Amino acid sequence: MGVKILGIEYFLPINTETLQDLRVKKKRGGVNRVFEATGINKRHISNKNEDSIQLGLKSAIKILKKFDRKKIDFLIFVSQTSPYKLPSAACILQDKLSLRKNIMAFDVNQGCSGFIYALEVAKNLMKGNKGYKYGLIVLSDTYTKFISKNNTSCRPIFSDASSSVLIKKTSKEFLGSSEFGTDGSGAMSLKLSNNEIYMDGAKIAIFSLSRIPMFIKSFLKNNKINNKKLKLLALHQASKYVCDKIKNKLNLPNKKFYFNYSRIGNTVSSSIPIVLKDCDKRKTIKNNDTVVACGFGVGLSWGITQIKWSKLI
Repeated sequence: MGVKILGIEYFLPINTETLQDLRVKKKRGGVNRVFEATGINKRHISNKNEDSIQLGLKSAIKILKKFDRKKIDFLIFVSQTSPYKLPSAACILQDKLSLRKNIMAFDVNQGCSGFIYALEVAKNLMKGNKGYKYGLIVLSDTYTKFISKNNTSCRPIFSDASSSVLIKKTSKEFLGSSEFGTDGSGAMSLKLSNNEIYMDGAKIAIFSLSRIPMFIKSFLKNNKINNKKLKLLALHQASKYVCDKIKNKLNLPNKKFYFNYSRIGNTVSSSIPIVLKDCDKRKTIKNNDTVVACGFGVGLSWGITQIKWSKLI
């Protein structure tokens, strides 16, 4: 018995903001300097009526147009920007999506590694409960609601988005081993305080470049995944600087990666599902391809998993 990813859909707010719109200015450079570091030109900004629940609804509705919602056995909502401390946003989504009432629905407060965490939880839920056949993971964040325009460390990077991932119990295993890590000593490097998100970019970069390449190398070695076997390494879309440095440290060919941060920014927990959906749509990953996905960031937390790819619905 195994578990597979059956479908992925995502939603990006219509409103966008470019670096030129923001007119980022620094003592040692302006728009061009910021773009060189982040590689991000355009980001999506939610409007005042689009909270993380509303965004999550939009990606979930897209995927449920292709699938019978009455078959969903549990719902996991991944977000750090829920409009409510209580009730659980997953409970609100269950009602708004007209899912059955005899299902499990709960929130996961996790950011850039949130997809990997939720996928592992979902996989184990299915393996532990013989009655669970289909699960829905909804990931949604609206970081920009907590980033003022003069916040030059965060505003040019983060983007609002949601993604919904449908998973299915199968006779064969499509989700392989996973590994995780946490270092709470760096938790204050990226935090929400007094309604504003603050990021120590230097500390986050040092963490990402010192910890993540070794973590990925160890995972690939432990799971006997060589360059030939690996089709795609789906990295969290942090920024050009971080992704390029990780790629170079791994010494993998460019064709093993896919980056979309330049046109949509850092979408936090949705970044990896968006990469997977784009690559499936472009047919750069196909049935039985080996995909490795790695998320890392706020927490500090990180996670990695192996996926045997299957064409999405």
